[in-house]
Amino acid sequence: MTDMAKVLAGEIGSLAELSPSVGEALRLEVRAPHQKLSVKLLGYRDPFSIMVSAPRTTAGGALIHEGTRMTARLMSGNYLCTFETRLLHVQARPYPHWHLEYPARIDCRRVRKETRTPINLSVRVEPEEAGLGAGDQSCSAICRDISLHGACLEASRILAQPNEQVFVTVRVSVAGMDHLLLLPACIRNVQQQETGPIPVISHGVEFVELEEDARLILAGFVYEQQLMSSGLIQPN
Repeated sequence: MTDMAKVLAGEIGSLAELSPSVGEALRLEVRAPHQKLSVKLLGYRDPFSIMVSAPRTTAGGALIHEGTRMTARLMSGNYLCTFETRLLHVQARPYPHWHLEYPARIDCRRVRKETRTPINLSVRVEPEEAGLGAGDQSCSAICRDISLHGACLEASRILAQPNEQVFVTVRVSVAGMDHLLLLPACIRNVQQQETGPIPVISHGVEFVELEEDARLILAGFVYEQQLMSSGLIQPN
């Protein structure tokens, strides 16, 4: 199987098959002393080393010595990749950079646009048919996961029946900026969770006819959540 065929099939096991671009961000997690460092990919040569920019020195950060083992996380294209490595050499000239051990194998996970990202957000849900004089028919719910195309909402009662439309209002933060989104959605399935003292009804919803601004903000939010869950960026 060619490298391109492996990429299309999602069967990537080496850095050469992934073929990341120069300038892509890596997150290095050092076990001892425990640190998380952000660097940029400068290049690589199989099977010798990976060259990355030297991380910025932070106040209180411990000195990293050659031979220190670490876990690297990289997002390239539509893949989140993790591999074990160690610091081979620190180079100061002509600019500060590191050489990391070239990994024999990497663990890659394809991030599909349909992949649900686990979250825990409070939302308001209003039936599409709610009109003037009908009173406040909105209901609080918890969004347990979300993607570019839908979400899982949990509530103490049925929000609507399958194939009925609702409006989901949610406040999200993208790059440190708060946004209030109104997302038209269609109920696709309704399920009663295990019986307990408080009923929990799970609703699978599909977003429909999103406005361009809402779609862009939602995409930024989902992408940022995926990066945080993979350890590539830290929560604000």
